[in-house]
Amino acid sequence: MNAQDIATTQGGPSLTRQFANYWSSVSYEELPPEVVAMCKRLLLDTLLVGARGADSDDARATTAGAADAFGPLAGPSALWDGSGRTAAPAVAALINGTATHALEFDDFGGCGHSSAVVVPAVCAIAEAEGIDGRGMIRALAAGYDLAHRMTAGVGGYRPHNDRGWHSTGTCGTFGAAAGAAAALGLDAERFTWALGIASSNAAGTWSYLGDGAMTKRFHPGRATSNGVVSAYLARSGLTGPAQALEARWGGFFSTYCGPEAVPEAVIDKLGVAFGVMTAGIKLFPCCRGLHSSIEALLDIMSETPCTGEEIDTIIVHGAERTRRQFSKREMTTILDGQFSLPYALASIATSGDATLEEFIPLRTGDPRVAALMERVEVRADRPLGPYDEPDVEVILKDGRQLAKHVPVSKGAAARPPSDAELARKHAAIAAPVFEPEAFEALGAMIAGLEDLKDFRDCTRLLTSGRRR
Repeated sequence: MNAQDIATTQGGPSLTRQFANYWSSVSYEELPPEVVAMCKRLLLDTLLVGARGADSDDARATTAGAADAFGPLAGPSALWDGSGRTAAPAVAALINGTATHALEFDDFGGCGHSSAVVVPAVCAIAEAEGIDGRGMIRALAAGYDLAHRMTAGVGGYRPHNDRGWHSTGTCGTFGAAAGAAAALGLDAERFTWALGIASSNAAGTWSYLGDGAMTKRFHPGRATSNGVVSAYLARSGLTGPAQALEARWGGFFSTYCGPEAVPEAVIDKLGVAFGVMTAGIKLFPCCRGLHSSIEALLDIMSETPCTGEEIDTIIVHGAERTRRQFSKREMTTILDGQFSLPYALASIATSGDATLEEFIPLRTGDPRVAALMERVEVRADRPLGPYDEPDVEVILKDGRQLAKHVPVSKGAAARPPSDAELARKHAAIAAPVFEPEAFEALGAMIAGLEDLKDFRDCTRLLTSGRRR
């Protein structure tokens, strides 16, 4: 069955309504322990990444533009920049969602970057409505679930993005709306409307890649804000189409996808398999498509061992999509570096590590990085499947040839980071932003999230614990 074969549902509930029926009725107590634990893990990661990203040019521009567009910033929902400023829920979600994605250090999997669309939406509503920790967990689980299911429904991340869509903006809009609807406690009918309303604003394309435009970071902000608006409109009685996903003419799948669409994935194993469990947590601050090559290079340098000065050439053996997306050499913006194998591998080989410092600011002024960049080749010489990773070959100046293939990079759901690895990431992100006591308090509060009476106690730490 494909999208062209699906007519508007007549004999039973639509896909949207079936999803809404489940998530509008399930309780926190019915969620598996591993789902609860994963929601908490992702929440802490997202808040820290978002708080650090709030200092970026992307987030600052979004904040200033939002104030001009919507009026003076004021409302019940906090901005994560430590300024103490607040905004209406949809505006706070817009700004915080952009900040979360600004460093390219947020999660992967699901819709691409599910945390950047789900967490800011749920947090903004939780503050506005005074939601407790258990309500937060339930809403996060719902949002992550639909973000993943929508991406499965379009045929998977690769086919949808190969069409030019940025799935974080398209599929992520639905995840944000689901999280927002669950946070508001909407009944099944209004939950359905929220998803239908959200479908009218699902958007985002890869055109930003050519010049490294900031819209890449803005797509999650827009999607999460759209989810908040959709949920509030539905609560107020604005109806949305129940057949928004599968309508033959104008439905999401028939309009945005081709024959690769698998619409039934939206409800497959609903309530048994949870989308949040497919999320990955980044250990490297760049596009996920670079991670296996970065890990392969670091492994080679550790196992040999060797340094950047000893490397003559690095060859990435990939597919045509590898070369199309990741072979850029002209570095103008930070995004350029975060999507460039020549830059990333040269910078990392030179420093021996893969932290924010290798990408922000760009190290193109370092003559060692610039020279090695010229000796990094990205070849389209492998018949890779949609989710296969390239091989990395390193040729040393003494003639030795070293090769490594990392089929699944660390951080993915199949290779989750250890607690120690995640703690190292979080400590490094938090150090310039939070006082040590506040950082510890935030981690402890989220670890016991199910017992938190008011989530506003958590977000207050994002401001009160900020370094001055």
